[in-house]
Amino acid sequence: MDGRGWAATGVAYAPTALALVAAVVREARLPILLGVIVVVALLRRRGESRAVAWAAAIPILATFAWGVTVSPVAEAGPFACESIGSLPAVARFAEAVGGVLLVLALGRLIGASPGQAGLRWPSRRLAVLSVALVVVLGPLSVLGFRTLAEPFFGAFEVRFAFPAVLAPALLFALANGALEEVVYRGAMLGWSARVVGVRTALILQAVVFGAAHDGPGFVGSALPVIVAMGAAGIVAGLVVRRTGSLLPVIAAHVAVDVPLYLFIACRVA
Repeated sequence: MDGRGWAATGVAYAPTALALVAAVVREARLPILLGVIVVVALLRRRGESRAVAWAAAIPILATFAWGVTVSPVAEAGPFACESIGSLPAVARFAEAVGGVLLVLALGRLIGASPGQAGLRWPSRRLAVLSVALVVVLGPLSVLGFRTLAEPFFGAFEVRFAFPAVLAPALLFALANGALEEVVYRGAMLGWSARVVGVRTALILQAVVFGAAHDGPGFVGSALPVIVAMGAAGIVAGLVVRRTGSLLPVIAAHVAVDVPLYLFIACRVA
């Protein structure tokens, strides 16, 4: 590969590297997002196909930037965890709506159909399977979440009123599952594959997805969680490529995120 070939490869892979930096360095998230937007505009003006790979990073970087500004406030919100107005639920829902609209707008800009990001109507069979995933995995994840969470977060207590907590928990879980699947398995996997190939895009989105789950709240090393989330990203990406739809992975994501809401909003200090 000559110098121009290496340079072209670097331009295609650079947005993933920047997304990894943003996942780890919170202070760099807003500058990186603004820089990537500028690069996309310049590449689009020159008619470069690699603008697609850079555009694929924007929704993820936008969620990172949101985490710097709104999420800390949302996690400390004043409403009881049973309230549908609970700030963690409402803030995540607002972020999800904005994230999906951003993906749709960017898709039009780069000439990508919604289907290329997995946003297409599923078959009836796939829809039924997705509902079954929520029904089966949801209760199992709630029953087992303390056993799974305490090795990473330490001992904790949650306090909530059942079934009132179900409404905000499902709102949060639906928003979180839809947002993350749309930006990672939808935009990043679907769009980046047009530039770097399916296998490489599958790995890249999983690596960023894993790194995005690093944080200060872990007891000990966050590495096991990062590795587990990266592996989950690979599996979810394979499912999306096989089915052509985000619905089954969104359903599974929603089911396992219900207890995440309990931990965030209903935890007793």
